[in-house]
Amino acid sequence: MVYRILSITWANFPVHYALWMLMVYLTDVWKLKLTDAAAIVNVFLGFQAIPQSFLLFSAHGLFGNYPVLLGSIFACCVGMGFLTMSTPPVLAKATGTCSAYQPECIGEGQRILFYIALALSALGAAGQAVSFPSFLVEQLGENANPPSIWFLQCVAVILFKAAAVLGFSYISPWSLWFGVPAICYTVAAFIFLSGSCTYKYVKPEGSPITTLFRVLAASISKLFYQLPTDASQLYNVSDRNRQYVPHTNGLRFLDKAAIILPGQTLEQQLRNRWRLCSIAEIEVTKFAIRTFPMSMTFILGGGL
Repeated sequence: MVYRILSITWANFPVHYALWMLMVYLTDVWKLKLTDAAAIVNVFLGFQAIPQSFLLFSAHGLFGNYPVLLGSIFACCVGMGFLTMSTPPVLAKATGTCSAYQPECIGEGQRILFYIALALSALGAAGQAVSFPSFLVEQLGENANPPSIWFLQCVAVILFKAAAVLGFSYISPWSLWFGVPAICYTVAAFIFLSGSCTYKYVKPEGSPITTLFRVLAASISKLFYQLPTDASQLYNVSDRNRQYVPHTNGLRFLDKAAIILPGQTLEQQLRNRWRLCSIAEIEVTKFAIRTFPMSMTFILGGGL
């Protein structure tokens, strides 16, 4: 079972190597300027970070790690297949274009496939980043990172880099540059799926992102209630499991989620987690909202 799961990790090495060559492909075949090619690659790398929050919420709060991981694997397979098909020789007859690696041989269909391939590959990479580590822990428990697995990963990295230097350097057609990793990843996907009957399926236990949506929902539901002048009248939690978080005055609208309604007891209101949130949960949400504009700029720097 371990080798079926790790086959996806090992197959990602040639896929990443192929994606690293996008800059060369865009400058040599599409004849783009270096700045234009770098902009496309940076947007592609930055896009990998944008869906991770939603996918993390889907994996931990809605569907579980396995469905999200399975969907990301499928997205990567299709993305690498589209990337291979976007090279001029593959669809030359179907599109009525020439088969040379020249800009005039790249039709509108190839360009559309290329950009769809980048989007699917980025989506698949984001899904694996948030679901694969948790899925591995679910299957192996405390033995998720034993020395034998680390040794096999190191050997796989060394062998792949040696093959990339010695073998890939002699591959001139770009259709093979992208096609060989696509085949490797597809084979690894079938190996991973072959062990589906032996995997443990853990129900989602909730995501930190759920807290953000709960605070927003509770704030909107109490839109017409007035905030108390004393913040100590808001609901807060202080026990050994939850650390007391001080209240801040920014984004005061969200504080309405902690208003304790007068017509019901606190125990009754705590039963509906979407109507009452603590100050600690509200402050976490405030922090996430404050950092969101800054995180959106990461796309320009390739998600770094």
